[in-house]
Amino acid sequence: MTTKKNDSIDALEATKEIWNKMTFGGLVRSLRMSDDISQVAFAKKLGVSKQFLSDVEHNRKDIGINFAKKVASTLGYSIEPLLELLIKQQLKRQHLNYTVEIKKAS
Repeated sequence: MTTKKNDSIDALEATKEIWNKMTFGGLVRSLRMSDDISQVAFAKKLGVSKQFLSDVEHNRKDIGINFAKKVASTLGYSIEPLLELLIKQQLKRQHLNYTVEIKKAS
């Protein structure tokens, strides 16, 4: 079987629609679950209550950059996607339609 380059699926393009719908809380939940950590255990690692974490994962809680940093470092993931979604979500809540792209300064 041969595959032409034009027929191949670009992973970034394939997930673009999902990424555009993703929220900060949804990403936190997905990362936690992919690492097979219970909500109770993860909340304990973060030093917050299970209810607080549940509210974050369901986008019922406004949080700041420090919490995003804590999530990233606790799970061992890059902060950039978390920051991007956090800022995007905060802008959306204020009815501000902007594109957000976080890149580390060189």
